[in-house]
Amino acid sequence: MSPTELLAGGYRMGRQLVHALTDDLTAEEFKHQPVPGANSAAWIVGHLAVTARRTALRLGATGLPELTEEFISPYSATKKTAGVQTELGEKAELLKLFDVCVEKLMEAVRAIPVESLSAPPARTPFATNYAEAVLFGAMHITLHCGQLSTIRRSLGKPPMV
Repeated sequence: MSPTELLAGGYRMGRQLVHALTDDLTAEEFKHQPVPGANSAAWIVGHLAVTARRTALRLGATGLPELTEEFISPYSATKKTAGVQTELGEKAELLKLFDVCVEKLMEAVRAIPVESLSAPPARTPFATNYAEAVLFGAMHITLHCGQLSTIRRSLGKPPMV
């Protein structure tokens, strides 16, 4: 397995985790905020889709869905407590957008020249090289999967992993 295939696998597994944690949620549960100020699954999936799309674009991906700033804005991290998140979009649409963006991102990751993986990182404070910066994006998905797990537990659902 090549290093880029391994990095793409991180995104694939992250996508699988998101689905494992959200596929059985009802439309109402998808909008549930476990405590005031916390994000809903709808926000998390939309945020991950927007982030995957942005990363894919930076890596040169093409054929990505067009998104307006009006669509992107509610899914941006603000470092503030979340307000009410009932109008963020439908579950099926957000998951489909997430899937498409992650697929395009994985294609772009697979196309990274292996020799460039040891280059200095771009924009990631924890990475010591470009490969680690790409890996951080997959870790970002799993970070939010922990939040999805908390949402599930707050709804009385069993843990998935």
